[in-house]
Amino acid sequence: MKEFTTAYTPVTENFSSMTAKELNDFYERFILDKPYCLDELIQAVWQARGYENWIADFSPESIDMLAEWFASRIHKVRISSKVSVIEIDSIAGPADSSALDLSEEEMSLAVLVGMYYGEVAVRNNPELNWSQLKGNKKQADYGQPVISASGTLPTNPVRVAHAFACAIADGSKTSGRLRETYDYWMQLIKP
Repeated sequence: MKEFTTAYTPVTENFSSMTAKELNDFYERFILDKPYCLDELIQAVWQARGYENWIADFSPESIDMLAEWFASRIHKVRISSKVSVIEIDSIAGPADSSALDLSEEEMSLAVLVGMYYGEVAVRNNPELNWSQLKGNKKQADYGQPVISASGTLPTNPVRVAHAFACAIADGSKTSGRLRETYDYWMQLIKP
């Protein structure tokens, strides 16, 4: 991946191999395309039966219905009953959950939902803003768009949405988890 596309996964080492110019170009495209991507997401939700009245006002409450809609778009994966108890991690889920592949459409939706999730945080917390994580190439979110504030750990909203999609796919979480994650994050950044 050398340029921005909405069908990318945050779970990759591609960013650490990109040049400084490629990273800057990727981030610039992400930020420039964000308003259009958010419009696309909002229109897609409104066109879905049962979601026509979703209030896309970037309030924390708006995450609830968005998460329900997003969860309804994720293909559920059946975990083999042959997976042993030893292979199950109570936090991460099945030992092979990293092998869960989201479709290109699901990855794209995760990026759009991540953008919305991040915008909810930024619009409701003046100390937060979008930035690009630089520094150590060994950081999981190196080179990716993150939400940060002075003195707080950066959060990658696309990673949050991607993890949410994977948890919906494997059945380990419900749609309420996205809002729970947001609320927990907000508690961490309050002084």
